[in-house]
Amino acid sequence: ILRGKSMTVDVTFNNQERIENLAKKVSDQIEADSLTLINAFKDSIFLKKTNFNDLNLISMYLPNTYNLYWNTSAEDFRDRMYLEYKKFWNKKKILLAKKIGLELIEVIILASIINKETPIFEERKKIAGVYLNRLKKKIKLQADPTVIFAIKSQYKKFDTVIRRVLLSDLKIKSKFNTYKIRGLPPGPICMPDLSSIEAVLNADQHNYIFFVANPDKPGYHNFSKSLKMHNFHKRKYINWINKIKILR
Repeated sequence: ILRGKSMTVDVTFNNQERIENLAKKVSDQIEADSLTLINAFKDSIFLKKTNFNDLNLISMYLPNTYNLYWNTSAEDFRDRMYLEYKKFWNKKKILLAKKIGLELIEVIILASIINKETPIFEERKKIAGVYLNRLKKKIKLQADPTVIFAIKSQYKKFDTVIRRVLLSDLKIKSKFNTYKIRGLPPGPICMPDLSSIEAVLNADQHNYIFFVANPDKPGYHNFSKSLKMHNFHKRKYINWINKIKILR
């Protein structure tokens, strides 16, 4: 295919788990190859200038469709994404982040956890409220998706599908294991949808501090204000996953 210098393409990406996945996705759509893109993304001078680091740099790339020249260089792509990031964080969103006591990157880190917790859009604000309540009360987040990310990172097996977190998994030593660390992990565990970011910024206000998957309504969760109620829902869920034999 002959592509003219001025030819533009719509570059789309979403739900990428790591910066390497993003580079692959983008390299399939523009001239720059994935290795050149990774090098541009991880460039230490650029990271220092923009206040990102190796653990949180995926926060800068907001999933969407962008119109670009096909021969856009890796550096130009990265710089454009930084401009889009700055544009996204307008005064209104910055104020909302301040109101919930989070830095902008922390909003994206929390959104990434929520993104992995549920595909149900209407539940995301409620789950965001639970995690914000836990952060305020200085209770560990204890988010299973962070444990899954920690396991995949430790064993460098990012294609592994883990559907059940075992008690032994909760002991994994990792900055991303929110059963071990207090507060948020040092970076996102995936690239969150824009809807998950909005869910954090506009989280529901309630008194729930626990939630667990609801076996009677797949994709949804049961929320609790007390540990006693949470343990009741948790037992119900464990009985269900044992019954349908989800072992891992």
